[in-house]
Amino acid sequence: MRRANTFSVRPLSHRGRLALIELLDSSAACFNEINYDRRQAYFSARHDADDHHTVAELKDIVRDVASQEEYRNKYIQQLSSSIPQQLDRKNWQTWKGFFDLLRKYRDPEDDEITDEPSAPGYWKEDGTRQLHTVIRNDTYSLELGERSRLEIPLGKELKEKYGFGYNEKLRLEVRGRPHWKGPNGSLELSYDRTAETFTARQSVGRTHTDPVRRFTDTCTLATTSSEDEGVVAAVDIGANNLAAVVTSEGDHVVFHGRPCFEQFHALTREIADLQSGLPDDRYYTDRIERLYRRRQEQRDHAQDALVRHLARWLVERGVTDLYAGKLDDVRKKHWSATVNEKTDLFWAHGRFRDRLEDVLEDECGITVHEESEAGTSSECPVCGVKNVHRSGDLVQCLSCGFEGHSDVVGAVNFLAEQADLEGGPMARPAARGQNRPRDAVACLEWDDHRWQHRGHSTKEEPADRSTRKGNLASGAGSGTA
Repeated sequence: MRRANTFSVRPLSHRGRLALIELLDSSAACFNEINYDRRQAYFSARHDADDHHTVAELKDIVRDVASQEEYRNKYIQQLSSSIPQQLDRKNWQTWKGFFDLLRKYRDPEDDEITDEPSAPGYWKEDGTRQLHTVIRNDTYSLELGERSRLEIPLGKELKEKYGFGYNEKLRLEVRGRPHWKGPNGSLELSYDRTAETFTARQSVGRTHTDPVRRFTDTCTLATTSSEDEGVVAAVDIGANNLAAVVTSEGDHVVFHGRPCFEQFHALTREIADLQSGLPDDRYYTDRIERLYRRRQEQRDHAQDALVRHLARWLVERGVTDLYAGKLDDVRKKHWSATVNEKTDLFWAHGRFRDRLEDVLEDECGITVHEESEAGTSSECPVCGVKNVHRSGDLVQCLSCGFEGHSDVVGAVNFLAEQADLEGGPMARPAARGQNRPRDAVACLEWDDHRWQHRGHSTKEEPADRSTRKGNLASGAGSGTA
């Protein structure tokens, strides 16, 4: 899994800024030219052979059409000798991903990809090149400390144009702290025209040491029901409640998502209102771009904080494996414009899954398994029948009278199902909580800074609709978080 440190960078002078922008623009031109040649070869091969080429044959044709030496000779005066090589590799990575999708699309036994994938596009947005480059790990130097700095190479022509010495590199001020440690990888630099800011992403290689389980210095790990089996957990991923998590020891917690979505939806409406007043041939303004960025940053902040909070919660309970639900089957069954906005735009399930794997596997040593969670909320966790009624966050069993939080019930059933698939004996996690207070579900809300329990003094307490002692209800309380 790729790991990267992200920094804000800034040229130290006006000439440095101009040189950096020209370097990024020339890099984008080089990347787009490489991509153009590969696209032409791909479409020509498909047309000439009436699409009878195998995916492997198409891959060989596209790979061989681009010569690193050709682009190196053409752009060396602006980019130095190593950057065209890195751009060629970067472009080929996108094509390899494309051919992987094309292979799945053509496989009659694989129904994961139903629409034919499109060939990789250019580094362009609204007809303008996206300013971007990739720098090899041995050609830049990054020093972090009280006065952090980054030095990158320039081509001979740019050095002469902007008055740099023959052996001089372009120096940039760096702001930010590294999150990862390890062998330095390639460095990607990009420029945001709207915000007028430069960003650097430094990939970091893996070391051969075992993952570190963070937070353990202040945690007491939960005991398991078996000396041979660790604690496992499942997370039910949703939109109204962003995540409901249960463990095989019966602990559970819910991350309430409605306040976050309301904030996201308000910005979406504001963007739509601004776009409705634009001419037919325009879709963006600087203000709209800023609103898009603000919406994404707010969502990402809440999502990243959720993953961190969840990591601590899981480590405290000694969890070794986490089962995360896929949303593909849920989308097919419950698609609507609102569901689409919540699951695809607001919650960004793919990004959440990647963050889970990055933090839990790399930092905490918790293995993440992704499985389908379709239908898990439609079965009673007590008697196992599907004769249930759901209303908002409440699910009621019409056979045995059980009532509980619908997303917690879904996570309980999901975990029991996955445990059975693994072949290990396990009682349903809900059974452990039958003698708990009725408000045992810990419900956390986002306050724009951190996830915390619903405040009794600041937020209206949901009605306690439980009818039997020990049921999982949709209320707040001290719980187990």
